[in-house]
Amino acid sequence: MKIYIPNIQEGKIGGGWSFTRNFLGLAKDYISTGPVSSIFFITGATLVKRHEVEDARASGKKIVLRIDGVPEDSRNRGTGWPRLKDYAELADVVVFQSEFIRDTVGRLLGRTGPIIYNGVNTTIFKNIKEERREDSILYVNYRKSEQNKRVEEAIERFRYWKIDHPEGFMQFVGLFSKVIRDWNFWMLDYKRGKDWDYHGVAHTPIELAQIMQGHEYIAFPSFADPCPNTLIEAMSCGCKPLWINDYGGQVEIVKKWDEIDWSRERMVSEYLDLMKGLL
Repeated sequence: MKIYIPNIQEGKIGGGWSFTRNFLGLAKDYISTGPVSSIFFITGATLVKRHEVEDARASGKKIVLRIDGVPEDSRNRGTGWPRLKDYAELADVVVFQSEFIRDTVGRLLGRTGPIIYNGVNTTIFKNIKEERREDSILYVNYRKSEQNKRVEEAIERFRYWKIDHPEGFMQFVGLFSKVIRDWNFWMLDYKRGKDWDYHGVAHTPIELAQIMQGHEYIAFPSFADPCPNTLIEAMSCGCKPLWINDYGGQVEIVKKWDEIDWSRERMVSEYLDLMKGLL
């Protein structure tokens, strides 16, 4: 079995790119870099061109479409949703990231299919620090314009949470708007370095894991998140989930944490078994 994944690029930020890197890391023996393949794997609807999918269908390849949410047209030149709809019709199987995505986006598309939860590199994201800063909260964001991540809610909650946790500390990691940064994350009288801090961007998975391993909590008020890698990575590092929104795939991660192997090995194995079953 050979698998072709279009548009492989290193260093890109986003769920589809992270998934592709994790998949490639363990499935490299199955990956085809040329036209000869039996599986055409769409890891994200916005990562592949329409003619490539149509050519794959015409040549008889089995098409596997992974769906991790609705690609907003405003970020994809008006083609995000139309492409997803068309690819879902052309696909031999549609894989959903979570029950939440299957029961929402799947219904919009009129498709159902298996659920394969994300997995992360647990050789990097692992619980190795027994001594953590007590009452310390981590908030990670890598989309400045992503309102669904609800950084403002995390900041608001921390202001009042700290009243009951005087030693509480909050650290922000990633990308944030200029307004938030210029106004010190709206932390009022709380002092940077003592009550809160901004790390900036963690440039490697190892750097991010080291930060996560030093905190007691991961704040995750994100709304309608499909199956967030950040939450899986933080919980794999031993962080406790805090301020979890009840609408989205993040709820499934928390509820099923002790039932599922959240490693990328499990994830890749499930995809490979699925693809082999199509041939």
